[in-house]
Amino acid sequence: MGAFRLLAHTADMGIAATGDSLAELFVAAANGLTEIIFDDVAVDSRQSAPVSLAGGDSGELLVAWLGEILYLFEVHGLVPAEFVIHEISEKTLRGEVRGEPFDPERHPVAREVKAVTYHQLSVEGNDQGWQARVYVDL
Repeated sequence: MGAFRLLAHTADMGIAATGDSLAELFVAAANGLTEIIFDDVAVDSRQSAPVSLAGGDSGELLVAWLGEILYLFEVHGLVPAEFVIHEISEKTLRGEVRGEPFDPERHPVAREVKAVTYHQLSVEGNDQGWQARVYVDL
């Protein structure tokens, strides 16, 4: 099972994520991003948004993935509840974000995330699994 922990940084906040697979790592990082924005809030998986992304490497792909989740919230008002990855390689991802429409009464925003950054970005895999570090600009 993937995991994450939040990292403090001046005007930024980071996510250190781990997973047994690349897919698990990306889901853990997405859960970290959701916690940065909303803390711990209950969300139902009532609607779904498909996601298809490409990047030059796994780091670029992670930034694109988290950026897409942020875009789905900010532009389409989708509060994420669940992340499903159907296919993933180090350069491509196909999946979906499931959640529900934003309701400020039910989904108070704890922190506004402006962007996912490349600052100290790392994604590494070995025989023990995958780990990543990524920061967001608050």
